[in-house]
Amino acid sequence: MSRAKVLVIGGGPAGSIAALTLNRLGHDVELYEREVFPRYRIGESLLPGTMSILYRLGLQEKIDAMGFVKKHSATFLWGQDQAPWTFSFATPRVSDWIFDHAIQVKREEFDALLLKEAEARGVQVFHGAPVSDVDVASPSEVRLTVDDGSGPRDVRGDYLIDASGSSSLLVRKLQLRRYDDFYRSLAVWSYFRRADPFTGDLHGTTYSITFEDGWVWMIPLKGDLYSVGVVVDQVKAPELQEKGPERFYMETLAKCKRAMQILADAERVDAVRVVRDWSYDTTTFSSGRFFLCGDSACFTDPLFSQGVHLATQSAVSAAAAIGRLGAHPEEAAAIHRWYAKSYGETYEQYHEFLASFYTFASFTEPASEFWRRRRIEESADQRLDRREWFHKLASTGNGGGDWEIADFRDRASTMIGIGKHQRPELSSEFSDSELKMARIRWIAKLSAQLNSIAKLRWNGDEVRLHPYYKVNPRTFELEPRFILGNETERVMTKYAVDPQYAEAFKAVLTGDVDYKGLVRNLTALGAQETSSQIVIRLFEAGLLSGFDKTGKRVHVQDRLRFDGVGVEYEV
Repeated sequence: MSRAKVLVIGGGPAGSIAALTLNRLGHDVELYEREVFPRYRIGESLLPGTMSILYRLGLQEKIDAMGFVKKHSATFLWGQDQAPWTFSFATPRVSDWIFDHAIQVKREEFDALLLKEAEARGVQVFHGAPVSDVDVASPSEVRLTVDDGSGPRDVRGDYLIDASGSSSLLVRKLQLRRYDDFYRSLAVWSYFRRADPFTGDLHGTTYSITFEDGWVWMIPLKGDLYSVGVVVDQVKAPELQEKGPERFYMETLAKCKRAMQILADAERVDAVRVVRDWSYDTTTFSSGRFFLCGDSACFTDPLFSQGVHLATQSAVSAAAAIGRLGAHPEEAAAIHRWYAKSYGETYEQYHEFLASFYTFASFTEPASEFWRRRRIEESADQRLDRREWFHKLASTGNGGGDWEIADFRDRASTMIGIGKHQRPELSSEFSDSELKMARIRWIAKLSAQLNSIAKLRWNGDEVRLHPYYKVNPRTFELEPRFILGNETERVMTKYAVDPQYAEAFKAVLTGDVDYKGLVRNLTALGAQETSSQIVIRLFEAGLLSGFDKTGKRVHVQDRLRFDGVGVEYEV
């Protein structure tokens, strides 16, 4: 591996995790943070996948010592008159780096911990050092203009990671930002003093609660604090301006009766804050010698608490990519394609996940501008022209090429059904164990569908092995691997495969192979624990179709997925 000097802009989770990963890979790192920590940030609810990254970077003991609230699930009161449902993080811990919980953090404490640890391990951290110019035009180096208190000075490095957030100077300079026409929201939030009213398996959970004008987040933090935010459409901006943030916030929050029941007589103990224009991506995630990470690259609606995980996952990926680039500069184009593909797919998964849940709720909530604007009703929705998931869905529908809004809505309703509580109201009597039968029924239905497949069809003329990369979960090195695809560049990226696996799928092209036979073949090749998951992912990617003994197409039930939960982390 070639040792490189890497410049990092921004000391939040993306910047600190990138610096820690680069340091572990043996690179020299200089990090420039414009503020002096601790400083306030929103984005307090994490996912288990982030815990996994922190654990593998050796931070678990220090995280535990902070006493953050443990989060074993996310609970939703999603849709008018709908029973509560819980998205549980319960999962088999098949490895020491798989987590069944996350944490709720005070970001000023959490971010300071990460940055302090990066500095302790040898990263040069410059506090109160704003970057006033970025130059990435050179093919051999990157340059920054930095003021760290003694006046502007030029800094040069081999590579740059921009983790400076939504106000990224580089993104503005290169005009890379694209705002999302679908998630045009604004958030208004504050903090209440309120001990968590729930015990048992609801203790520490995040709440997302719909009402006629949008939804409310409620996050329990240590010190008996609740972070409470109201998410509404940007059409409310004139009303916000007219009433002012405090009056607008309190009046809008009061409309959400179920949130007010949880708050009871809690006292608000902080100022009211506002953020606008938060859903966006960029035309380029990386190029030449720079990588965008976290909020510099993209952000979408925070319903599923994915912001910090997108930041940390992209940070590890960018650091791994730089490590590979330094040793194999001839692979630059392939490495940048991999970064764009892996990062883009994670963002797309969140985007699709959110759209399905918004569409579901839009059919239950009273008619309002918020819910009308968040319902997908047709395959020609111009707001989603840039979304790969939407075009794929609209072109394939339920396997036959027809758009079926019910199928899309059912993706959310299936997951809601798996997590639905047995009581119509929130109660400390809720136990994760009461969801067990719903999970068993879902797995049984999926298994029955798969086992009914008497003949598989490969969707394409060729089974191809496409070069790809994967981040080694232990070493964080970027390793060349292969993924399955066809001649049209349709690929399944989640599982890397050994070359001999392709032979099992070539048999699908030439003969009558059923589901059970394919799984047996993959198992014999060494995929004992992942054979069925590989097949399911190929169905989801549109590379496989299945037919029963009568020749009727088998519809394998759709499943909404996103990175950071379960046992299949991208990083």
